[in-house]
Amino acid sequence: MGTRLQTLMLLLLSFATNLAVSLATESGDYSKFHHNQSQHGLPTEQGNLHTEELLEANDSTRAQLYRRALIYLALGLVGLANRKRLSVAFTFAYNCFFKRLGHHDNQQGRLNAFYEGQATVYDATRGRLLRGRKTMLKLCAAELAHTVLAQAGTIGGSSGGGNGGKDGENGRPVWVDVGGGTGWNIEQMDEFFAIGNFKHVYLVDLCEPLCRVAQQRFKAKGWTNVTVVCMDAASFTLPGLATLEGAADLVTMSYSLSMVEDFYPVIDRLARILKPRTGIMGVADFYVSGTTEQRSFFKHKQTTDAVTAAADVAKPGKHRLGYHCNWFTRVFWQHWFEFDHVFLHPCRREYLENVFATHKVYNGRNHFVVPQLIQIPYYVWLGRRIPSDAVRDADSLAITTAGAAKKADAGICARKGWERLPYCPDRPEHAQFNTYIYAFTWEDPRCDLQALDLKPGDNLLVITSAGDNALAYAAHQRQITLHCVDMNPCQNHLLELKLASLRTLDYSQFWQLFGAGRADGFADILDSRLSPWLSSEAYQYWKNNTAAFGGAQGLGGWSLAKQSIGDMLLGQSGLYTTGYSGLALRSLHAMMRLTGIRDTAQKMTRQGMTLSEQTHLWRQRMRGWVRGALATWFLDNPVIMWQLLGVPINQWNMLRSEGSMSQYVRDTIEPVVAETSLADDNYFYHLVFALGYSRTCCPDYLTKQGFESLQQTLIDADSESGKPTFRLHTATILDVLAGMQPGELTKAVIMDHMDWFSMQDAQQEVSALARAMASGGIVLWRSAARLPWYSEVFEKNGFAVDAISVRQPNTTKPLDRVNMYASFYKATKL
Repeated sequence: MGTRLQTLMLLLLSFATNLAVSLATESGDYSKFHHNQSQHGLPTEQGNLHTEELLEANDSTRAQLYRRALIYLALGLVGLANRKRLSVAFTFAYNCFFKRLGHHDNQQGRLNAFYEGQATVYDATRGRLLRGRKTMLKLCAAELAHTVLAQAGTIGGSSGGGNGGKDGENGRPVWVDVGGGTGWNIEQMDEFFAIGNFKHVYLVDLCEPLCRVAQQRFKAKGWTNVTVVCMDAASFTLPGLATLEGAADLVTMSYSLSMVEDFYPVIDRLARILKPRTGIMGVADFYVSGTTEQRSFFKHKQTTDAVTAAADVAKPGKHRLGYHCNWFTRVFWQHWFEFDHVFLHPCRREYLENVFATHKVYNGRNHFVVPQLIQIPYYVWLGRRIPSDAVRDADSLAITTAGAAKKADAGICARKGWERLPYCPDRPEHAQFNTYIYAFTWEDPRCDLQALDLKPGDNLLVITSAGDNALAYAAHQRQITLHCVDMNPCQNHLLELKLASLRTLDYSQFWQLFGAGRADGFADILDSRLSPWLSSEAYQYWKNNTAAFGGAQGLGGWSLAKQSIGDMLLGQSGLYTTGYSGLALRSLHAMMRLTGIRDTAQKMTRQGMTLSEQTHLWRQRMRGWVRGALATWFLDNPVIMWQLLGVPINQWNMLRSEGSMSQYVRDTIEPVVAETSLADDNYFYHLVFALGYSRTCCPDYLTKQGFESLQQTLIDADSESGKPTFRLHTATILDVLAGMQPGELTKAVIMDHMDWFSMQDAQQEVSALARAMASGGIVLWRSAARLPWYSEVFEKNGFAVDAISVRQPNTTKPLDRVNMYASFYKATKL
């Protein structure tokens, strides 16, 4: 109450003072006029005239006075309404910028002096500055629920207040929050993983004023399993624990690693405290990158460097996405934070990632105060303790590059039903992609399945694309192995997201993501549900692209503006308007809107539309435009075809060699509209016109039956005796085939990608396929040409080639529901 009265009195005093000054000015001017009038003996009329002028001037002065009074009154009311915020701001500013700290012999004395006056407002003034803390806590909570509790069989609630751990103390995790300060982390964690589910939580911090705030916070919450330890991170002890070796299931450092002066022994000590294999180390902090990537920065760490060197392509590293900072960012922020004894030299993060095996990492930018102009680099990182057997094997150099990650991560992650093979994102063939080309697969799996005749035990090589067809094959025959290969990492990120969603979400949630292509809560689903099932690279990609599913959660500034514009132009935006294929759809819909046929196109996809009605709408409203000069020019442009549709110049030349582009458009679209229902069966063109699927017109994996079949397939592959159904290779087909044993494959579906090849490329790949393919095995492909030139290459390498179907000019029957290729072939290994 005292603070409120003081604030009110100061505001009223300010108002009264300004009012008095204004009144005095007005009175003084009027008195001065009368004095001058009598002194100079002015005539009465003239005096009256000047008097009127003066009165008008005084009226103006009064109006200004009233306006000023209203302004002061408004300021006073605003000040009263925001007195708490003003008090917090003044307290923060005084303690950070004006208060003299004096001389102190150690870090604890300096911290106590700095935070003594602002400990109670610490949380209120750091929210926008210390980004990534909630993300780190969500990821840690998801990992705990996925590993520790699952193994112990004591799954508890993920919301606050639960008791959890009903099966005994041994199955409940221990958490050590190092540099936990006021206890904000622990209070927030209760929203994601109930504090009652922990056996014990320890907050370790060197600053006494912050520890007092934490103690008061936990007392108010009534948490008896939380202990505040006011000690140095390099020497603390934990009450109730006989030994610290392997004692913690979770260790976190939230913006504290950068404040530890001698960080080497602290990181080493935390590695010993963490449980091997299952323990999680979580860090959120500022950072700056080095000038170059230095994976072996600490040569004295021979054991862990051996693992790091051997597993360079396998170990997720900080360089994956957004790690590198420009020169100004590196220099400015490093020196700026040093004024407050916060140290951002790259060696801290380098050492952390050398001691621990990186499990998840996200590199972000805090657009603090002024978006786009001020960008403070920060990172969220999760790691695990490197098992001693991996270190021993590394010392003897007895592990391979691909096996290094498995050794370092052995027994850590629960089996998932699929495996993402390690790759190096910095290799040119991968680094050239920053998004996927195809958000949906543009080949009909129904025809593939008829030709493949899948049997239990089949071993397939397929091109990933968007993963739709690989999922269709697995839904049709569960006991197979699929090698999904794509040079573009983002295509595998998309398939990995679908697999993780199959494994963790229910059907309605899965449908929202991949059927409707929109989910407002995707950012939270990603952190809280999907993250344990994703590779670090896939998690980073989707963390940076949460807007792909159309939700506004976490968006701001230009990203939100772009999404709003997309929604305005398209009626909606979502997964299927992203990537290069999404760019093509957006362009198509913009043209249809301009020409007035967009409503007709979407009407053709509505449930209940008969085939005759569909054909009538097509011929009356759309055929003229689609077969017109503009559409033909669009398809006849090789730059547009590559940038929007992913058709390379070699394949475009094959299209042109088969006839005019006008003829191609006619042969593609007319049979599809006449013979297939866009409302009930042809989900390819349904998606093109509706920008999403319907429950009655969607890929097999999006049906309820397909979802349940795939989910059970992944669960079965998750068993002790199971093996991964999906193996995701981010590599070229040649690289994958080179790693296979002779005769290992039984089937391969290579889509149309050989249309892209030169003769030398085709010879190399077909030769590799011949070596890896078992006798009687088959290879399927589609081509833009009716007689693809590389069929002879297959024949020369021991295959019998048969045309399954070839599209003839002016045909009325489509090859399949897509009908964009001129032919469909099968090669059988002799």
